[in-house]
Amino acid sequence: MTSSSPPDGIPRRNGELVFDAPWESRAFGLAAAYVEASGGGWDAFRAHLIAAIDQTPTAPYYQSWVVALDRLLAADGISTSPTG
Repeated sequence: MTSSSPPDGIPRRNGELVFDAPWESRAFGLAAAYVEASGGGWDAFRAHLIAAIDQTPTAPYYQSWVVALDRLLAADGISTSPTG
């Protein structure tokens, strides 16, 4: 996988992305749009996602995804992160 590829482990069914609720697809789309627009690749996001999952392993996947996006935006100086 290259840094331009989204993280592995994204829930899929028959090769298609799976979202249990509309907010999950929006969270995915926001992260994808930011990563593409920033030109930073997925590696930084992936590191934040791994940390979020490690911190709260029982959290739903896309809850960790949102935490990772929040932390990436904070690390890039786009926002301040209450999650940290």
